[in-house]
Amino acid sequence: MSDATENQFLGALLGMAIGDALGAPGSGMTREQIAARFGTIDRYQSAPSTGDDASHPGEFTDESEFALCIVESMTANRGRFDPETAGVRLVHLAAGPSRRWMHPATTAALDAAADSLEFEVPLHEDGEATGDVAARGVPIGLLHAVGRFDPDRLRADAEAVVRLTHGERAAINAATSVAFAVRLAATGQPRAAWARETAEFLGAGQLAERLHDLDGSLDGQPVADVIARTGTGLAAVESVPAALAAAMRAPVFEDAVFAAVNAGGAADTIGALTGALAGAANGASGIPQDLIDGLEGRIYVSLAAPWFHKAARQRAGQLIDLRPRHGPRPDMPPRQ
Repeated sequence: MSDATENQFLGALLGMAIGDALGAPGSGMTREQIAARFGTIDRYQSAPSTGDDASHPGEFTDESEFALCIVESMTANRGRFDPETAGVRLVHLAAGPSRRWMHPATTAALDAAADSLEFEVPLHEDGEATGDVAARGVPIGLLHAVGRFDPDRLRADAEAVVRLTHGERAAINAATSVAFAVRLAATGQPRAAWARETAEFLGAGQLAERLHDLDGSLDGQPVADVIARTGTGLAAVESVPAALAAAMRAPVFEDAVFAAVNAGGAADTIGALTGALAGAANGASGIPQDLIDGLEGRIYVSLAAPWFHKAARQRAGQLIDLRPRHGPRPDMPPRQ
């Protein structure tokens, strides 16, 4: 395996935000409703909302916001995740406009954390996993795509980012699957092996079974049909396989992401996961420039990714100091 490059870190984070922003206007609609309202989503659209909840074309949602908070935490801590650093930032998000995108279970956990300043939810067995929580595995997968792979450490990091708001074993398992799949994509593993190897890494459970089934259903099948068969609900057992199906079946970034966001259901989540996988595999150089130019927050993502790559290299022992040679580290600009 080769280490992920800065181009692939940038590709994964931009790809995640692009898929998220493209899918957000169609989130909750059926494939037929998307077609009736938008035709084919192949550019940024406004979400069908008004007033204070109105969104702008190219605006990404909580999946990408949470991932960037995790990136910030690990960049500031030399590649190590700090729940307090990330948690305080998430509480701030939940108090602002981003709250409208968040699942009620997430906002409830963050509201409780705002009072207690405790950012580790207790473990429990009950409850389903949702794809928006699973998406937190994207930056974890990138982090573990540099240096010697430690599977136990990846599992521990995936658990830590989930337990900011969720304690379900299924949610931890889902984020672990996303992290491992992103790592495969970013280290150049063949697309055809992503679902099978991820299922084997998980070992057991409903999601692992779904990924095993997906592995045998891709050959010769139109990607839209495969996504429809996996399901497009927010539950991770649907959204994670759907994203893997799109990214595995369509090697061109925009083909994969457009297939994902036009499939309906949890279009923002599936689009974000698909964009992260396709971007990790192809790098930022494989993303059409018009999709980058139209993305709100692209400047912040473009600045955050190189620093995150340096932090990953530092954690892997490949880099001693994150500071640039010609002056101090610049402040991160506000997201716009």
